[in-house]
Amino acid sequence: MTTINQVTLQSAGALTFSPDGVLFVGDSKLGAVFAFETERGQVPSSLDPFLFESIDEKIAAALGVTAKSLVMNGMAVHPVTREPYLSVGVRDGDRLEPAVVSVSLTGEIRPFDLSSSKVTVHRLSDVPDEGKTFASRAGIFPLPPAAFFEEKARTPLRSMTIVDLKFHAGEVFVAGVSNQEFSSTLRRIPYPFTGAAGETQLEIYHLAHGIYETRAPIRAMQFATIDGEDTLIAAYACSPLVTIPVSELKHGAQVRGKTIGDMGNGQPISMVAYRDGEGDKLFITNVGRGPMVVPLAGIRSAEGFTPANRPTQGPMLDQSPFMPAGPVGKQVLFVGSSLRADLFSDRFFVSLTRYADTGDLTLETLMVAPMPARLDKIWVEMDFPGAESPHKLTA
Repeated sequence: MTTINQVTLQSAGALTFSPDGVLFVGDSKLGAVFAFETERGQVPSSLDPFLFESIDEKIAAALGVTAKSLVMNGMAVHPVTREPYLSVGVRDGDRLEPAVVSVSLTGEIRPFDLSSSKVTVHRLSDVPDEGKTFASRAGIFPLPPAAFFEEKARTPLRSMTIVDLKFHAGEVFVAGVSNQEFSSTLRRIPYPFTGAAGETQLEIYHLAHGIYETRAPIRAMQFATIDGEDTLIAAYACSPLVTIPVSELKHGAQVRGKTIGDMGNGQPISMVAYRDGEGDKLFITNVGRGPMVVPLAGIRSAEGFTPANRPTQGPMLDQSPFMPAGPVGKQVLFVGSSLRADLFSDRFFVSLTRYADTGDLTLETLMVAPMPARLDKIWVEMDFPGAESPHKLTA
């Protein structure tokens, strides 16, 4: 742990940057957001694609630990240098010690100095009690064994105090949970920190579940202008897509978001705003399925779902003919699983990718268009001798 102005950084989770390079680190265990001033650095002369294999082993070596001790928690790209920053937890017995590293565009790993004096801290209010844990679902499903569900239930609720961070219009937006009746909470913290903050409790209609929900937090979020209004776009676990006007996110309010669709079972982990030749889009990675590409044009024209217009009275799991529902875009070709993603340039995403064939964890750039895929990982017609590819793409 690192002591900073007598405040101890106890965990390193979600990351985001301000446009001028202030790094915000979410600390769920403490219930705080740390704002570190980083070196502004130089704008790269070119933003060439990169591929750094076994990135966990390289991070572990830089930190003097083993790769198996690492838990990857967050990633954000520096707005000036375009270097990815990653937050990790380092297992030490039953503790996770916090660490943050930056990765240069040539693959050099540099531990970030969490003891820097160039830091300010905002402590959150209404954080979940330290001893409060999740409910057990043991006995509901035959697999895995009940002991796995019991272990999951022992997870502190405070671990979700901060699930996602975004810097927007001079404020840090913090998605997570609180100790309020509506535990799903969205906080707004003006930066520079003054101690002031707004806290809004959120309710959504979960289309697949067929009920209104107030407990589970936003998992990933972005901002867009919709019908001339500054709007929060939020993705929840298993996996509603919701819009909320930013003007409604007032301190003390209980707000019902507009559920515009459901991507299907899973858990979103990153939402990246980008533009290609067809317009503004969202790239949403998901721990339980391939990434979705969602055009903003569909979100702008979307009707909201309520119990009155739910497509069916029965369950809406993935095999339902009504799923996915609403303007949730298309699931796109992606080899492996993107654990975290951010925008690297107007042509490339950066992804922390786990590959199924090797199990390797890779930090890499992937094409924004036409597909964010590693084609060296699959064999198709065009790989055979004599076949002529209809496409040729260059970096």
